[in-house]
Amino acid sequence: MKKYLLFAGIFTLVFVVMQVLSGMLLTVFYTPSIRWEEVSTLPSQVVFGNTSFIPPLIISLIALGIAFGSTKLINKKVVH
Repeated sequence: MKKYLLFAGIFTLVFVVMQVLSGMLLTVFYTPSIRWEEVSTLPSQVVFGNTSFIPPLIISLIALGIAFGSTKLINKKVVH
């Protein structure tokens, strides 16, 4: 049971850290598509665009791999 809790804890930690880093990178490299010089009034409708489940899936798979590898590494050090 301890191994499962360790794996779940590491996975959750890595997943949250990767989501925060991904959000920070998206924020840093964001460039708005509106040109303020050409706008006389702000639009009342906001278009958010399309969303995809692929990036969160990729982040979760990377976090899963890191959690699996670190759990194996920790168990290997404890046994020897």
